[in-house]
Amino acid sequence: MPQDEQRLTTLIEQALELEEIDLNLFRSKTLWLPAGARGVFGGQVVGLALSAATRTVDPKYRVHSLHCYFLLPGDNTIPIIYRVNRSRDGKSYVTRHVTAEQRGKSIFTLTCSFQSGESSALEHQYPMPDVLPPEQLKSTEEKLQHMMDHPRVGVIPKLREQFKMRLEEPIPIDIRDCHGLQRARDLVRPPRKEPKQYLWMRAKGTLPDDPAFHNCVAAYCSDHYLLTTAALAHGLTSFSNPRLSMLASLDHAVWFHAPFRADEWLLYEMESSRTINGRGLCFGRIYTRDGRLVVSTAQEGVIRAESRSVILKQISNTPANESSKQEKAAKL
Repeated sequence: MPQDEQRLTTLIEQALELEEIDLNLFRSKTLWLPAGARGVFGGQVVGLALSAATRTVDPKYRVHSLHCYFLLPGDNTIPIIYRVNRSRDGKSYVTRHVTAEQRGKSIFTLTCSFQSGESSALEHQYPMPDVLPPEQLKSTEEKLQHMMDHPRVGVIPKLREQFKMRLEEPIPIDIRDCHGLQRARDLVRPPRKEPKQYLWMRAKGTLPDDPAFHNCVAAYCSDHYLLTTAALAHGLTSFSNPRLSMLASLDHAVWFHAPFRADEWLLYEMESSRTINGRGLCFGRIYTRDGRLVVSTAQEGVIRAESRSVILKQISNTPANESSKQEKAAKL
């Protein structure tokens, strides 16, 4: 295995690593603050909470659902303490409640249910959407590099710096959205779109064979891009006018339907059914490459916009001759 792949495998395992400090009590080791975010990445908080709950359950039980609330932003400079309450140990189902704490305050709560397994003749699912395969799509890193090299982005330092910071982040997940390269002008004047998007994702490197760990990785991944689906209907980005001023998860739910490997390609289908009162509601479905629906998700979050013209002024102040030279190159 190449050295960089081995390093990235270590990153995803470290992201979900917990230290057991007492019975039903766990502590995080590494926390990630995404560039420009208010707090620790929500998917990591969810994945760690599920990991803590799983470590208190007999391996014959597999998680089938989790429901959680984000109460306060997580601080990446201090560990998160996860306190597990063994709510119920039944014959077929087991329930756990997890509270995440920092500085004596609850920042997050999760309730999850585990099932011992049951056979049934009843089965149906939504069909998998028909999209381009991941091999024909650009990775997130390739798209970020493309935008950094774009002549229109180059004249706006703040834009270029944001792409640079994102490119330097140690993301352990390979993500490839199915919508092609973004045009530079869509950063500041994005069109309104149907609130629906698709992306392929997989953990970089080879993960351990433990199915419970793959569920934790999927919980980690399920927070990627889901809430941004609501912004598509309104033509909002961080640099548009009005701009997307706040996007923060309030609650999150995941249902695990069937086994899968998180280090193999998974298709994430996302849609938003409603935005109102400063909140957006989104739903997701995750498929294996052979078309099995293995995970479903739902999330509601704060979505706010405010008027701002700084970026538009910077673009309008670009010298006319420079702008005209770059216009053709700027079209993608």
